[in-house]
Amino acid sequence: MVSTSEDITVDSPRPEVAVVTFAGEHDLATRESVADLLETLVGQHHLVVADFSDAEFVDSSLLQVLVETERRARERGSSFRIQLGTAAIVERAFEISGILQAIPWAPSREEVLARPAATNASEVSESDEGRG
Repeated sequence: MVSTSEDITVDSPRPEVAVVTFAGEHDLATRESVADLLETLVGQHHLVVADFSDAEFVDSSLLQVLVETERRARERGSSFRIQLGTAAIVERAFEISGILQAIPWAPSREEVLARPAATNASEVSESDEGRG
């Protein structure tokens, strides 16, 4: 595991895959560093996963970074996914923003890594659709 900051770590569970784990709070103060990190990882890996399981708060500036990252990944022929098994306030931010319909996601590491690359978020498995 590579530590990038106290609240963000990067791991590579297998070749060409990077998992960025977010803990704590992420907002305008971390936006630029997160954007730079994700852009670099998307350029170096076929799959990048943003894991928010340990996050306590995210704001719209960070959610915008995720949308931009997903777009860049698609343009490069890579995949970007979200792992979201997190605090209710964080999950609610993702739901309200519409990100869960725009970016492929799963509630567990096993699912997010095993899922075949989706061309759009409507291809998310039916098991995820029942979460509420």
